[in-house]
Amino acid sequence: MRVRLLNRQSEIPVRVRPLLRQLKSSLSLLPGPLPAHLSDIEVILIDRATMAQVHGDFLGDPTETDVITFPYGEILVCPAVASEQATSHGLKLEQEVLLYALHGILHLVGYDDTTPAKERKMAEVQMQLLKRVLES
Repeated sequence: MRVRLLNRQSEIPVRVRPLLRQLKSSLSLLPGPLPAHLSDIEVILIDRATMAQVHGDFLGDPTETDVITFPYGEILVCPAVASEQATSHGLKLEQEVLLYALHGILHLVGYDDTTPAKERKMAEVQMQLLKRVLES
């Protein structure tokens, strides 16, 4: 499995090399297998305007959001949203960006956050995964 990280935004400085290393290490820590049809995971850091446009085009909500995952392995993350949310989660910016990418990877594994119960479970799993990645 190949993991790629592309920084297509300039709103928020993000250190991509450590983030890429953490994403690669997360694959061996996942709570389940990734789909067999995936050969690559591509995490793309995008700006607010692009996130809002994609959110509107694909999910019918033209507001910005933190992360969008496509089933073919593309994960869009908005560092500007992460910078606003990090302190409320008790995380540094890079950790919050990593959390969003891990959230996307968990969607690829099969986790779902479409109901409050599923959202709570996924939040619990992603925080456990984040902790394990940061400790590795």
